[in-house]
Amino acid sequence: MPPPRPGMTVPPPVPPKSNGPLIIGLVGGLLALCLVGVCGVAVVGVAINNNRKDGGPQVAAGSTYSPPEVVPTTTPPPPPPAPARIGQCIGVDTEGNFLGIGNCNGTSGTYQVVSADYDQRPCADAGAPYITVNGYRLCLEHHLVRYFCYKFPKDKGWVVHAPKCKAKGTVHVIDIVPGASNGNRCTRDRKWNRWYKFTHPTVVYCVMQY
Repeated sequence: MPPPRPGMTVPPPVPPKSNGPLIIGLVGGLLALCLVGVCGVAVVGVAINNNRKDGGPQVAAGSTYSPPEVVPTTTPPPPPPAPARIGQCIGVDTEGNFLGIGNCNGTSGTYQVVSADYDQRPCADAGAPYITVNGYRLCLEHHLVRYFCYKFPKDKGWVVHAPKCKAKGTVHVIDIVPGASNGNRCTRDRKWNRWYKFTHPTVVYCVMQY
């Protein structure tokens, strides 16, 4: 600016402009943006940008992760087929060993199967004879037929078919009386010379013993 001439009025200097209103306006605008959610987006953007600069989010030191243990489900194998079904008749030897399925008409099979249990629980009739075959407990009852020949045990034991009828030590079944306690109700129409009482179930066999 040229120096003032004599008699010339010099205007006062123009005060410098202040940035205060501009800064206040920017801060107010930023606060308004934060109120409508833009600020949050901006902050998230800054955080994402920082993560990119730092190589991605960091796992806190000492933290561990292990997937939950998968407990294997195991299904027990099915039991083998039962050696005999309920109602079938089976044969045994004098020791009670299983000889196979017979029939119930007297030609084979001296015991009838009452139950076949793979869990080997006690028989419903606690005193009933039973054998164990292929893991099954077979609960049994005597099944003898009139006019067929058998071998009875002298004391406790198993009834088996007689290899030959009327052979020494065999018995010929003449009559069968369920629920009887002695031979009083045995038939009088045929000859017999002895009776045997069995339990589980209770029955009397009237026989001709040889």
